[in-house]
Parts: sequence; C-alpha cells; structure tokens
Amino acid sequence: MIKVVDKDIIRRLHLVQGWSERRIARELGFARETVRKYLRDESDTVPCYRLTKPRVTPVMDAVLPLIRQWLADDAQQPGTPWVKQRRTAYQIWRQLCDEHGFTGAETTLRQVVRELKGEQRPVLVPLAFDPGEQAEVDWGTAQVILDGVVTTAHLFCARLRYSGMPFVMAFPHEQQEAFFEGHRQAFEHWGGVPKRVVYDNLTTAVQQVLAGHGRVEQEAFVCLRMHYLYEAVFCNVAAGHEKGSVESLVGTIRRRYLSPMPTVGSWAELNAYLWTCCQREAQETRPGQAATVGERWAAERPQLLPLPARPFETARRVVVTASKTSEVRFATNRYSVPVAYAYQPLTLKADVHTVRIYHQTTLIAKHTRCYGRHQTVSDGRRYLPLLERKPGAVPFAAALRNGELAPVFETFRQGLCARQTDGNRAFVAVLALCLAHPLALVTRAVPEAVARGAYQVAAVEQLLASWLTPAPVVAPLDPARYPKYATQQLAPVSLAPYDQLLPMVPAAATPTTEVAA
Repeated sequence: MIKVVDKDIIRRLHLVQGWSERRIARELGFARETVRKYLRDESDTVPCYRLTKPRVTPVMDAVLPLIRQWLADDAQQPGTPWVKQRRTAYQIWRQLCDEHGFTGAETTLRQVVRELKGEQRPVLVPLAFDPGEQAEVDWGTAQVILDGVVTTAHLFCARLRYSGMPFVMAFPHEQQEAFFEGHRQAFEHWGGVPKRVVYDNLTTAVQQVLAGHGRVEQEAFVCLRMHYLYEAVFCNVAAGHEKGSVESLVGTIRRRYLSPMPTVGSWAELNAYLWTCCQREAQETRPGQAATVGERWAAERPQLLPLPARPFETARRVVVTASKTSEVRFATNRYSVPVAYAYQPLTLKADVHTVRIYHQTTLIAKHTRCYGRHQTVSDGRRYLPLLERKPGAVPFAAALRNGELAPVFETFRQGLCARQTDGNRAFVAVLALCLAHPLALVTRAVPEAVARGAYQVAAVEQLLASWLTPAPVVAPLDPARYPKYATQQLAPVSLAPYDQLLPMVPAAATPTTEVAA
C-alpha cells in the first residue's frame, strides 16, 4: 500500500506533466497495476488496504454464535442493569477455554467481543421536553460514615427533564415507605409535580410486567399517583438508557460529592448536605443550554402541577394486635405499647425512621424504628400501671433494663431499696415523673440526687421544681417615681444600746459609736 504522498505524485505526473503509466511505473518503481489503480481513484482520501474477500478465521468462527448468544442473554437479564452483571471479555475467553476447548488468543477474543458489544449498543434519539412535562426517578447506593460507622446509603434520585434540576435524598433502605417519602420531599423541594414520571420496573411500584409497556401497579403506588395526579411511565425491561438523565445523576453525585466518604452524625445531616449538593448543581449550565439549571428551574416551576392541600401519608400501615406482654410485632421486631391496650387490635404506621402505634385515631406509642431482626424496643414508662400493682417485678422488668433509661436510674433504685422497705414502689413514682416531665430533664435530676446522696423521691421532685419554676425577678425602684426619697434626711443612729449586750470592759476601752443613716 502506497502513501498519500505517492498517490499525489502519481496523479500529478500523469495529469499535469503528461507522463504515461509505463514511465511513471519505471521511474518510481511501482507496478503498472498500482499506478493504474490510483489514477482511477479520484477520491481525496488516504490510500488504505481493502480485502477482496474476508479472512478465514476457523477457530473464532466456530465459537462466534455461542459468544453472540451469551451477550444476548446477559442483556436480557430481568431486573438488573446489563452493565453491572454482563460477562467480561476475560470471563468469556476463560469459559470458552475451559468448556469448549478454545485455542484462540485472549487479545483476539477481546477485539471480537468489543465489536459484538458495539453491535448491541442502542442508537438513541435526541429528546426535548416542555417545562413541567416529565421527570425521571431511580435508586443508587453510596458508602458514607454515619455516626462513626461505614454505612450503605440508598440514594433516591430524581431529575426534572426540562430544567435538569436534581433532587437526591438518602435512606437506610429502598422499601416502599422510603420510595414514597422520596417522592413527597422531591415534589415539595421542586415546588410542584411534573405531569409524567419515568421509572424502572421496581417492585415497590410494579406488581407484574405485562407485554409492551403494560404494567400491573402496586395499589399503594396507585394511591401515590392518585394523590399527586401525575402519570407513571415504565421503561422497557433492562433498558435503563430510557431514563439516562437520572442514571447519570447517580454517578455524578457519587463522584463529585460522596467521594471520599462524607462523615455525618445522622440521616438528617446527610440529607441536608445532599440538598446543598443539588443547589450547587443548579448553578451549572448543561451542554447545549444558555441558562443555568437554576434559571431554567425558576421558569419551569409555574408549569408544574400544584401540590395537594395535604401531604401524602408515606408511612406503611399495618393492622397489629398487642400481645399479653403489651407488645406489637412488625418486621420481626417487637415494640411496646401501654398495658391498657394488651390483646387489642391496633394500627401501626411505620415510616423511615419512626414507628407510631394508634388505637383508632389516638396515638398511644411512638418508637425509633429498629432495622435489626428479632429485637425488642421497649419504654419502661408504658408498664407503670402494672408495676404499681407488682413492684416486685421492677428489678427484673426487661423494659427497664433494655429501654431508654440511663444506668443511673438503677443506681437510684438500689439506693431507695437500701434505705426503705418499699424502695421498688417508690422507684415507680420516679418513673411516673418521666411521664409528667421530659425524660431528658428527669435523667438530669436523678444523677444530681445520687451525687448529693439524696435517695428520695421528694429530692428528685424538688430538683425538677427548682429548674421548672423560674426565680421571681424583682425590678429595682425607679427614683423618678419617688422624688422625696432623694431629699429625705434621717437622724443619726446610735449603737450604744447594743454595746450594753457586750461583756463588761473598762469604760475607757468602750467608745460610743454613731452611724449616720
């Protein structure tokens, strides 16, 4: 194959100077067929070698159908993104060698796999959206240091398609209550609801995937849509590129703001940081746009659907029955309720961070949600009516040992029992103070009483009263209101009568003292 410079010389000698093909071949040392070929080629491209027929590759041709089938199977795995679980070129080469006696080189196979994967890549159509027309939702994960522990944060990610305004919120899981809470917070942060939202076929929204775009939706998800009046659109199976805008948001948040791992003290602190990150993204200008994301969002907000008058109830609702130990079971864990509701049917509402228990419409118990398994979350104050009747159970009550009370309460109970015969019953009175006053305040008063050695219920009550009852403030007298006080003259006061109360001393040593008022 000749160079582009040689092609230029051949054509110039023949077309400009009139040399014959024979002379050009003789003078330049090329074959006459080569000279004739490039004289006929009138294109301005660089000369390249062209195969007259495909190369024979018997080793690769024997396994090529199998490779195509494996790649197609990987692309059709339901429920998981292809990119995360597809076979790599090395895995394909290793499997061919071990199972099919393949003798080809790994580098050759890599080139073939690269070409075949290029054939499977979808060709995308550029899209454009009107303000408020559509948004996209997806989940992602990232590692954070939460309260000193490396924790997996599940990121609810959403993005408006017209403005590109993002919303990201972290949760400890991807369950339905987190999914709904993410929607509620996103709509409230955006200031409205988009007309359409695009999803994957996630189980919190889809009960069954039908042919085409048909879906049987979860009833709770239908309630969410009905509340906010938007339309849900679901991607084809294993077609995450159909919502590529939010797919890229997941990676952007991880790379820009969660690497290295941020250190936070609570989920609320992490989510406040993530919203700050979204506001930073709003200052960016996306490719092909003249205005920033924030400026386009300001123009889009009036076109969003208005928020409902009341927010959506995101908590999961479960009907439970209190056991004989005044506990209800939810997600393998047990939560205490007041003893008056034992054996009664109750309603449990579980959101991401709290568990609330109702009797009809009355809230009777509230606990921090536990994500362990087979754990008991108790509050000893719930058992006060029962402990008053059974004070002998106080030292061994599991709700007191494993509940929210600080260890100093047990120290105070032992001090009561050492000083009086009914110390356990008296300790129940201290627990009753936790119902009448904030637990944090009683937890402050009990160690104060222990430090003073005052092992009495009255001592704790007196400390609480002194902190809760502010000292009266007496305003000073205003001299302007009492002008006579400024001119009042008082007679000198003699202290001689007081001297008579002193022991007898010589008269010369006892002077008479007068003090002017």
